[in-house]
Amino acid sequence: MQIIHTGITGEEERRLLADVAAGSWNAYSRLYELYSPLVLHYLQIYLPEKQDVEEIGQEVFLKVWKRRETLITIRSFKNYVFIITRNALNDFLRARQARLSKQAGYERDYVQPHHYSPDDKLVTDQYEAIARAALAALPEKQRLIFELRTRDEKTIQEIANEMGMSLGGVHKSLQQSIAALKDYLGKHGVHFLVLLFLMC
Repeated sequence: MQIIHTGITGEEERRLLADVAAGSWNAYSRLYELYSPLVLHYLQIYLPEKQDVEEIGQEVFLKVWKRRETLITIRSFKNYVFIITRNALNDFLRARQARLSKQAGYERDYVQPHHYSPDDKLVTDQYEAIARAALAALPEKQRLIFELRTRDEKTIQEIANEMGMSLGGVHKSLQQSIAALKDYLGKHGVHFLVLLFLMC
């Protein structure tokens, strides 16, 4: 299998993610330039059609941009974007399988890029339960703003309009919720990414 390197140090990546989180389009373009080959290469393993690969790749990086504020919490963007890509691929394969089954009238097997053992599933369920408890522990307004931003993928402006708040107020609330969630999850040995993956 071909190995693709990003050619960026950990310190450089942290600075880049911080710039993207602050809204820098140039930094985001650089992030895309560095990591899109990894994403596309992974997708090509499972998808023969170039158009499908490119569409899912664009969807992955659109999601990264929409959730850019959370990038300051990411230790490894490679792991982060891999999970988003895997989830997007699974969604695509399930949707395609559903279409094929409806057309043909019977189920067909399709490739799953990741398989869990019973032990893995148990640990994953435990982590998810902790992540959901962390979210439930937030004040109602903070939880709603966090969900609107991550789950519903609304912009800061859209949330401000919906909540009747200033842009600064929404941004501050989002930062507070992220800090509280990281603290709660950290005390239980769960990485913040687990919660973000649940919101994907």
